[in-house]
Amino acid sequence: MKSFAKSREKIPMNSIREIMNMAEGMSDIIQLQIGEPAAETPIHIRQAAIRAMEEGYTHYTSNAGLLSLREAISRRMERDYEVLVGTDRIIVTAGAVAALNLALLSLVEVGEEVLIPDPTYPNYESLVRMQGAIPVYYPTKAKDGYLPDLQALEEKITPYTKAMIINSPSNPTGAVFSKEVWLGILELAKKHDIYIISDEIYDELIYEGEHLSPLSLAPELEDRIISIFGFSKAYAMTGWRLAYALVPENLFTLMCKLQEPVTTCASSISQKAGEAALDGSSDFVRSMREEYREKRDAACEILDKFEIDYNKPKGAFYILIDIAKTGITARDFAIQLLKEEKVAVAPCGVFGPSGKHLIRVCFAGDRSLLEEGIHRFGRFYQKFFAK
Repeated sequence: MKSFAKSREKIPMNSIREIMNMAEGMSDIIQLQIGEPAAETPIHIRQAAIRAMEEGYTHYTSNAGLLSLREAISRRMERDYEVLVGTDRIIVTAGAVAALNLALLSLVEVGEEVLIPDPTYPNYESLVRMQGAIPVYYPTKAKDGYLPDLQALEEKITPYTKAMIINSPSNPTGAVFSKEVWLGILELAKKHDIYIISDEIYDELIYEGEHLSPLSLAPELEDRIISIFGFSKAYAMTGWRLAYALVPENLFTLMCKLQEPVTTCASSISQKAGEAALDGSSDFVRSMREEYREKRDAACEILDKFEIDYNKPKGAFYILIDIAKTGITARDFAIQLLKEEKVAVAPCGVFGPSGKHLIRVCFAGDRSLLEEGIHRFGRFYQKFFAK
């Protein structure tokens, strides 16, 4: 038989899924490894989906999505960020990963390079490699709050660089980019003729600082910015698979055309639910943001008691923990922690070159389980230093 696609076989398995697979069938596991809210989707959003089914919204939509949802997105961007974007620049997708995939399919040729942060959300590398393109990591360091060093970033740019992926607030670091950093990135994009793919999926979840969308800072560069937002994190809608991309006007037709053979369109029912999320009360988002802040602070307090090195996040809902002092890799640490303490965490070995000794924990789940899980983590961590 002929072989499989060798280039795709080389894409590393997501370490989060590896730990999930190992935990499957084990009892009483505290799950801190996956980025998913414990809360249920707000009732008014679920009711909107039920109404949509009853009203016959059970068919294909246009590739770009329902016009009514795109109008709601347009209103949201003007309301929240003073960004004026018409419906002819908005594409609804089956989740943010689908939007990222479409953006890369539309922009990047085989052999071209895409800059991605280190450490990073591991699907960025996988998506870039799936295009036949080359991921190039740019460093972000704990001592800098995981903000990119603009000089180090520019040094990674070559004649083959086509785009850079920016993620603020960041998964896994929780970094929130300042205006100064954003303006520097935008200047580099203009200087070197590079597209910016701005992953803003955690824009509603910020505890210190504020979210700055590049389209609000440099509307004159809208022809080289793709901004991606979604519903999964802020509205607890991970299973609804719904997101949207704000794209340059001259890229809209191509991205719609490519959406057809990939997913055709997002679920019509999910799209009507998305309308209710954007046009309804924002009380849920505000209350969850405050709840996440409290969970973050509680988890950090426990980590401090165990004298564990970590980065306190300013946004998103992850804490990045440095276990280098144990002398073992993050993967080995996570596997042993799962077996001995029944706590599942995400080892960051595939989150970029700097991830070998980093562990990511999610604090979006049940608070009592979170605190117990962090206590077990600390207890296990201290075993490496017991005399």
